[in-house]
Amino acid sequence: MTEPAPSAVTAAPALLAVESMRAGYGNIEVLHDVSIELATGTLCAIVGANGAGKTTLLMALAGIVPARSGRVRFDGAEITRLASHERVRRGLVLVPEGRRMLPGMSVEENLQVAAGARGAAGFARIEGLFDRFPILRTRRNLPAGSLSGGEQQMLAIARALAIGPAALLLDEPSMGLAPKLVDEIFSIIADERRHGTSILLVEQNARRALALADSAYVMERGRVVLSGTGAELATHRDVVAAYLGG
Repeated sequence: MTEPAPSAVTAAPALLAVESMRAGYGNIEVLHDVSIELATGTLCAIVGANGAGKTTLLMALAGIVPARSGRVRFDGAEITRLASHERVRRGLVLVPEGRRMLPGMSVEENLQVAAGARGAAGFARIEGLFDRFPILRTRRNLPAGSLSGGEQQMLAIARALAIGPAALLLDEPSMGLAPKLVDEIFSIIADERRHGTSILLVEQNARRALALADSAYVMERGRVVLSGTGAELATHRDVVAAYLGG
């Protein structure tokens, strides 16, 4: 997998489009001319080995790592130089690797902080989120730092949903979880896509990610080297050999 690939073909219009993005840290460039698209109402998976640049890509899309060149368009507008909080206001929301709770605050307070980005509309979503995540309702008054890893991941996703995102950027949501909890997290992701949220998913569990994906990209050393539908990449010889244990 060393040749650049064309963008994955999607029938729906692109909600998020990245063109020739370069980004990195200090003197180190991590992303090299990365171009991807996330179509409206679909799930796009990004797979690749550790160090491929997947997390850096999501951080750049969220506005946390600045793009050195290239363009990012979201919902018809260019957002390449937009601050991260402005991207959130437009509905582009990152659920980062490691969950990043406010550990001393309660579950409900964590949701309230996120909901505040949308004011009354955000606060109105909280009870509905407790309906979707019943375990969080039972933990609503407990410090977020006291939750299990799986519960913290659910809270991280619920916090993002409190904002009412048009697109979710999910970074390794199943990392470190027991298999039963992995099933639950992937069920939540699939359910959210059915609700119409567009999802860009970075996930080490390539088999599960590709099974859920409408479109997908493979990254190596900061470049996109392969693209297609989730089903196509799940049976691609090089992908099977490198990431699916074939």
